[in-house]
Amino acid sequence: MTISITYSMKFDSGLERAFTVVMDHETLDIIPRNPVEPPHWAGLEQCKCPNCTLDPALHSHCPIALNLHELIDFLSDLISYEEVDVTVESNERKYMKRTSLQSVASSLMGIIMVTSGCPILNKLRPMVETHLPFSTWEETTYRVVSMYLFAQYFNRKNGVEPDWDLNGLVSIFDDIEIVNQSFCRRLDLVRTEDSCVNAVNILSSLGTLTKMIITENDLAHWGDIFTAHYGRDKALGA
Repeated sequence: MTISITYSMKFDSGLERAFTVVMDHETLDIIPRNPVEPPHWAGLEQCKCPNCTLDPALHSHCPIALNLHELIDFLSDLISYEEVDVTVESNERKYMKRTSLQSVASSLMGIIMVTSGCPILNKLRPMVETHLPFSTWEETTYRVVSMYLFAQYFNRKNGVEPDWDLNGLVSIFDDIEIVNQSFCRRLDLVRTEDSCVNAVNILSSLGTLTKMIITENDLAHWGDIFTAHYGRDKALGA
C-alpha cells in the first residue's frame, strides 16, 4: 500500500506541470521514480553537511538531492514570486490555492526532503502522513510539537526516558538548520533562479521560528487552551 501526494501547477503563461510523491505506507520512505543519471551536484561529498552520518562507501549521492533534482531542474528558470494556481491531492483530500511559486516549491520540497533517507531530516518524517500544504508557522509549531510529544509517549511505553521539556526537539532543529544551510550551498552549484533557494529558506525559517518559540517558552496560547480543558481540575473531574 502506498501514499501519494500530487502537486499540480498551472501558470498564467499556460504552462502546466505536476509532481507526484509516492511513499510506502508502512515506512513513509519515498518510492523513487525510474532512476536517471544523477547530476554532478548530487554527489554526497558536494557541499556535504557537516553533521551528515551517511557512510560514503554505501551512499555515493545525497539522498535528498537524488530525489529533488527533477523538481530543481524544472524550477531552475522560474522566478520565486511568480503566482501559480496549485492543486494538492492526497489519498484522502484535495487542496487548492493561488500562491507564489516559492511557497509551492517549499511545501513540495518539504515532503521529499524528509522522506528521502536523510538521517537528520528523518526525524520529521512522521508528519508526512498528515501533510498540511502551505501551513502557517502556528500550524507548523503545533504539528511539530505534537509529533515530538507523541514520540515521547512511545519512548515512555518502551522504557525510554521521555523528554517532556522538548530539549531534544531544539537539538533536532539545530541539526536541521545545518542541513538546510548546506543544501542551499549545494544549490549554488546549480545555475538556477531564486525559487529553489527561497523554498529551502522558507522551510528553514519555519523551523527557526518554532525553535525560538520553544526556547523562549512562548507556548502560552496553547497552554491556556489545553489547561482550560485538560488542567488539573478537569483531570480530577471537578
